Amino acid sequence: MGVPRKTFLLPCTGCPSEIEVVSGQAGGRVECPSCGTRNDVPTFRDLDQLRTKTVASGGQVTRWGFPQAVILAGVACAVTCWTVAAFVGATPTSAIDVAMTRANIEAGDDAALYRSLQDYAQSTVDRGPMRVEVDLQRRTLFAQGMSRAMYAIGGLGAVAAAAAGIALLRTRRQF
Repeated sequence: MGVPRKTFLLPCTGCPSEIEVVSGQAGGRVECPSCGTRNDVPTFRDLDQLRTKTVASGGQVTRWGFPQAVILAGVACAVTCWTVAAFVGATPTSAIDVAMTRANIEAGDDAALYRSLQDYAQSTVDRGPMRVEVDLQRRTLFAQGMSRAMYAIGGLGAVAAAAAGIALLRTRRQF
């Protein structure tokens, strides 16, 4: 998208209408769309003596600048980081090895297995964590830390986008 060109209003010599001309037409001839009269366009130096066409604010083409880039980057950062944080933060909550449990069930007596699990659940003996549980705890702590970091980075992106949006709105109101 280019910069909007300044449009000059050339009075027609054959009728009361005005012809829109731009600086690239300086020194040439244009035909009036209303009456068909051919009119001489003033030289480039003399164009400034003509009235200019005012552009309605709704028809003005706006280009992307730094505030729009910050808004886009901030929103993209926030959405991406919050999505990653939601997936990383969804960690498993138990360390049960399903395959090992099935093997124990198939190998032993169901009643004996049930009694041993009941005894284990009701015992007050402290046991050290199993290797699988330690690994799960480490992964969970790492995932929670990464999830918090991603939420924080996403929050910074959202704050940057909001600040740029507010700055952009304030500059538009000044015009």
